[in-house]
This record gives sequence, structure tokens and C-alpha cells, in this order.
Amino acid sequence: MMSLSPQILLSNLARERCVAKLKDLPAFIRPDVEPKVKAAVLVPIFEKNGELLILYTLRSSNLKSHSGQVSFPGGKIDENEKVVEAALRETFEEIGVPRNSVDVWCEMSPVQGRDRNILITPVVGVIKDLILNNLNPNIHEVEEIFSVPISSFCDTANHAHFKYEGVILPVFSHGKHKIWGITGYITHFFLQCFLPSDLYNVDFTRKVYKLEELMPSKL
Repeated sequence: MMSLSPQILLSNLARERCVAKLKDLPAFIRPDVEPKVKAAVLVPIFEKNGELLILYTLRSSNLKSHSGQVSFPGGKIDENEKVVEAALRETFEEIGVPRNSVDVWCEMSPVQGRDRNILITPVVGVIKDLILNNLNPNIHEVEEIFSVPISSFCDTANHAHFKYEGVILPVFSHGKHKIWGITGYITHFFLQCFLPSDLYNVDFTRKVYKLEELMPSKL
């Protein structure tokens, strides 16, 4: 079995393999609906104490859309702005990660949001020398910043699913958080490309959630 060692997974050879796989992913777009909004998110990887982790945000409960849900940092692409530029700008605005500290690997294939009106392009990047306590969350958009070790995603005890329009979609559990929806979808396809298959063996059918169980409760 291969190792989860950052030295191996972040090596030039592993990076080239991962990027090649990511670029081969199909675009997940509904042909019957033309998205009105284009957005970009950063899939942020970082190393801490010899372990690789993925960084997530919990959206503020005050936001109009997807409030209280786990997401990647990101947002709408401005006019004449490129995908990578938008992902890095939004990440800085939301959580204070400077763009020059992100080593961008590549863009992933775009994914259409659940409401079908938004097209999201993920950008994979490694944050260099990240110190979590130095992050500066925008309190109007971000309620919490947290990270999940790559090893947690490899543990099938943390796998589950919910069904949407007959399709099984992944759910990852980590402590009090559930990573699902578009964020869970992007996470799964990234990990499929990033990790060797003998490390990332999924079992999403082991547990099922109803949508109301995943949606944040409104007090």
C-alpha cells in the first residue's frame, strides 16, 4: 500500500499524474439549463505536522444562499476575470490567504450547482506554510474555518450518501461537520485523482442521509 506522505503525494511525479487525471474528468453540466452565474472555488491543500489536510469554510448563517453549509473558499467570477484569478481573490477576501502563498496545480472540470443557475469551476492549489491561527475570516461570509486530514477521507467509517434525483452523492463526516452537496462532490473527484486507488476505497452506501438531516437547522 502506498503512503499518505506529503513528500510522495506532493512530488512532481504525483502532481503530474494528478493533474492529468483531473483534466480528464468530464464536465458535469446539464444540457437543458444555461447557468446564469459563473463561480470559482479553491480546493486548498496544505501540510501540517507531516500530514496533508484540506481546508474548508462554514458559510455564515446570515448569507442568503447555502447559509450554514460547508464549502470551499470562492465566489462569483467578475467580468473579464479568469477562473484562477477569481478563486485566489475570493480566497483572500474570505479567509485571508495571500494569493502568492498558493501553488496552483490546475483547474478541475466545471460542475453545475443544484439550482442549475450557477457553474462552479474548482481550482486545486497547495497553500505554502499555512498557519491556521493567522487566517482572517470575513465574518460576514465565513462562520468557521476548519481542516480535514486526508486520512479521514480514506476511512470508510466517515462515508455516507444522500440521493438527489435518483443519483447517489457522497457525504463525508468529520466531527460535527458534514461535507456534502457540490463540495462533497468536488472533494470526492479530487481525491480520486489525487490518491492511489488502494488508499482511497469508498463505501458511500454504508449509510444514507435525508436532505433535511444535512441542511443546517434554523433557530
